[in-house]
Amino acid sequence: MVIFIVFSIFFYFLGSFPTSYLLGKSLYKIDILNKGSKHSGLSNIYKYSSRKIIFLILFIDIFLKGFIPSCIISNYFSEYIFSCIFLIIGHNWPFFLRLNGGKGLSVSIGILAGINIYVFFLLIIFFFVFWMIEQFKDSSMPWVLSFFSTILVLIIDIFYFNALFESISKISLFSIIIVFLLLLFRRSLGNREYNSYNPKILFIRLIFDRDVK
Repeated sequence: MVIFIVFSIFFYFLGSFPTSYLLGKSLYKIDILNKGSKHSGLSNIYKYSSRKIIFLILFIDIFLKGFIPSCIISNYFSEYIFSCIFLIIGHNWPFFLRLNGGKGLSVSIGILAGINIYVFFLLIIFFFVFWMIEQFKDSSMPWVLSFFSTILVLIIDIFYFNALFESISKISLFSIIIVFLLLLFRRSLGNREYNSYNPKILFIRLIFDRDVK
């Protein structure tokens, strides 16, 4: 239990590292908490940044904050795999920014890859399929649908067939599901200034990551 708590606290503060916020401040002299959808995630600094900086943010959030820690836990401390959810909790609700973090997509992708690389490849396959067929190009719909479809395949295989992902434990599956639910929950909240809540607004937030389509 002590080791689990130590990992969880460390992962929370690692996830809390505000990559986009700090790069916005240092490179562009802007506070992205006062811009756009007023959160510290990649999607809120995207239009102010060069392609090189976008790739740097993705590298830090996906690889350093998501993939590496969850990969280490998955391979060497698998009994504490549930602590990986604190990576996305830290990213979504960072202590350093008064709990006003990003929306969690990039870190979630990294966590998924770290827990099982084959699950990550399945996610990418689903993403390209949905990306080619959906009409909302300015949206995160392909990723949301890809996460849902990947988890659905995992649940069916692990509980009924045990053919493709027999190496994934049920606690790892549960951790992946929690990561996805936290991703959806954070996106559903929108920005802190929006108080109205209805199905249309919820849909726009989940798909377009903002309150207005």
